[in-house]
Amino acid sequence: MSIKEDDVNNDSDNDLGVDFDYQPNAEDDADDDDVDSLDSTSKSEEVCGVKRIADLMVEDIWNLEFRTEDEACQFYNAYSCWHRFVMRKHGVVRDNQGRIISRQLVCNKEGWRNMRYLDMDDRSREARSLTRTKCPARLRIKLDYGCGRWKVSCFVESHNHDLTPPQFAHLIPANRRLTVTDRVQVENLHNFGVKSCHIMGYIAFQKGGYRHAGFTRKDLYNHIDRYRRAKVKNEDANAAINYLIGKSNNDPLFFGKYTFTSDERLEHIFWADGQSIIDYHCFGDIVAFDSTYKKNKYNKPLVIFSGCNHHGQTVIFGSGLLSDETTETYKWLLETFVEAMGGKSPKAVITDGDLAMRDAIKNVLPDATHRLCGWHLQRNACENIKNPNFLRDFKGLIYDNNDQRDFDRRWAAILDKHNLVGSTWMEKMYETREMWSHCFLRDKFFGYIRTTSQCEGINSLIRFYVNRKNTLIDFMHNLDRALKEYRNKELIADFKSQCSEPVMITSLEVYERSASCYFMRNVFKEIRNEIQRAGALNITVLSTTLDKVEFSVTALGDPAKDRRVEVDRGKNLFSCSCKLFESRGIPCSHIFCAMKFENILEFPDSLIYKRWTKNAKNEFISTDMPVNDDIERVLKFQVGALASNCNKLCDIACKDLADFDEVQSELVNLVIRLQSRKQGKSTPNVNVEGSNDPFVVKSKGAPSKRSSWRKKRACSNCHKYGHYYKRCPDLMQHSVEGNPRDRSYGNASAKDSGFSPERFANSSRSFSIKSEHHSRPNTKPFKKGGTRKFTATGMRNRKGKDNTFVEVKESQQDKIHSFTNYMR
Repeated sequence: MSIKEDDVNNDSDNDLGVDFDYQPNAEDDADDDDVDSLDSTSKSEEVCGVKRIADLMVEDIWNLEFRTEDEACQFYNAYSCWHRFVMRKHGVVRDNQGRIISRQLVCNKEGWRNMRYLDMDDRSREARSLTRTKCPARLRIKLDYGCGRWKVSCFVESHNHDLTPPQFAHLIPANRRLTVTDRVQVENLHNFGVKSCHIMGYIAFQKGGYRHAGFTRKDLYNHIDRYRRAKVKNEDANAAINYLIGKSNNDPLFFGKYTFTSDERLEHIFWADGQSIIDYHCFGDIVAFDSTYKKNKYNKPLVIFSGCNHHGQTVIFGSGLLSDETTETYKWLLETFVEAMGGKSPKAVITDGDLAMRDAIKNVLPDATHRLCGWHLQRNACENIKNPNFLRDFKGLIYDNNDQRDFDRRWAAILDKHNLVGSTWMEKMYETREMWSHCFLRDKFFGYIRTTSQCEGINSLIRFYVNRKNTLIDFMHNLDRALKEYRNKELIADFKSQCSEPVMITSLEVYERSASCYFMRNVFKEIRNEIQRAGALNITVLSTTLDKVEFSVTALGDPAKDRRVEVDRGKNLFSCSCKLFESRGIPCSHIFCAMKFENILEFPDSLIYKRWTKNAKNEFISTDMPVNDDIERVLKFQVGALASNCNKLCDIACKDLADFDEVQSELVNLVIRLQSRKQGKSTPNVNVEGSNDPFVVKSKGAPSKRSSWRKKRACSNCHKYGHYYKRCPDLMQHSVEGNPRDRSYGNASAKDSGFSPERFANSSRSFSIKSEHHSRPNTKPFKKGGTRKFTATGMRNRKGKDNTFVEVKESQQDKIHSFTNYMR
């Protein structure tokens, strides 16, 4: 008979749920106790069939017969549990139809660890402790075609190691399992949000200690992980969309939109909650976004839209997961973002130099000022112009506060100084100078953002919450936790600004005190620095025309640094040639110097930029409410205004019981009255049934830092190329012939174990062989009739896997779905 053998070391199967008997030559209708009741701690006296496990002799085991293979595995598992060792499934033998006809069960200490795992050159962590002792204990069963039963063909009772001491018996895998009651209790506690460590402590307390819990903390974590995965198995996309729909039911301003591919797989998805939309309407004049990778199991690029709030802190406006990074995809993302924000477009956008992003912004946001990230430009300069002196001069062109004529003069000087005339990269940079040089962008408001560094800061924070193994539902839930972290920081900053006063330290206390009353703490500190610098400036009147005065302000000891300040006495307006107020929104030291010269004692309203004030959100809700606008935008503002007032009401009413009862009864009566007056609109049902999980995508990612050229490494033993020391054929041949540390299968020879030095030196793509004997251990054959096909490639990656890539192309035909509660 032609057979095949799979030498695969499988983990032991602890699911002992089939009834069987141990009586030799028993009939099929025998009904005995479950082997699950046989453990070494509490049920050791249970009787199975005619004899207990403790009373079975070697001759009894040789005469055992089993109805199925699983029955034999369950018996040996119970036997190992009683004798305090762990059973492991080992090799199987299959016939030419692929059916198992022989199975070997061994002690888990059977065999040796392969030497190649002990002599790894690129080990990233310490090797695991050695547990294998080449234990001979085993049980082999074979199918008898005559009677259809499984009979014992080999049994070795003895071990070459000490068995597990009784005090550790509860840690044996066969004794560790969650009962049905335990599983129900764990799942219920997990659904209520109880942490896994607390669940373990609670169950151990109920059962009288961790020893009597019946499982370990790792078993609990594994079960919770399987439970969570089972809930979203093949339904990850549906679960993610339903999660967003659930949030929309609780958040009137929530917005979400997603698309499907032609084969009903989730393609793109974007979402923003109500607080993010309100933040955008308050601080959405500047938006920065960038893509990051390895944040979910599908490798979908994550794009987060962010800006800065009235504290100068990072605020998140929305998030999106994309299937690719093409221009069309970014156009869909930007259009969806503008739609979510009620049609309001940002005034300034900051990104890196990605061409797809640039084209999408030009099409969707034509009126927005697009600024390229200065840090990415410096990195590109290092890669294209390998000159540290040039990098210093180029950095000055990016950030220095000069006019456009000075930029052209310095650009020409740099080309001559570094001999870069005719450089293609420099020509491209000059063509896009209006997108990256501060000389051309200093009259545009960008607040605190000049690079995408805050996007990198977001990526750095969320890596503590999300990882590349997250499903979509886990990713969205964990991203919400990161979003709460940012909002908590804003709340703390609000408290410090509202409930404390800074110490006055400058000589111009009238200006400093006025600024502390208007501006948030972080912004006030910058304004105070400008007030301090005003004391080291000289001022000269250049011209006076009616109500307008022009001053020349210079630094003390450096008259070359001249700034022009214009003051309109009638309208109380100020302007400076440094453009700090236009670009940052805070008055510069030159303006404070002119105010001191004009003896102005009050902080002018024209120098108070609303977005930096303490009441930035409150004034936005009360003053910017649209009157004759589209119904969607009006509804957004109304919800925001009501939410703000309700928060204030809650803060006041919760401090006194009488106030709480009064407000509670009034609100209940008000809700009943409004519901009877108007019939609310029903919530639309979004059908997401039948949607499939997305494919794993291949993203752009950052450029590889490794050079494409790599010096060949020779073997340190034979000094030949094509292999390393641990795979040297000479050493392996010596190991097979007489090395006591040989790790071949059992006591088999090199010929029996399938070893061949040519196998390691061969760099052919693939080959097929006939299988009449068992192959080399740890070799996984392909089930191809009577042959086995191996892949033996000479080019392998660092983990030893074949460098095989499969490209999957899909139709771009989209099926767009969206849900917005404010359109009900």
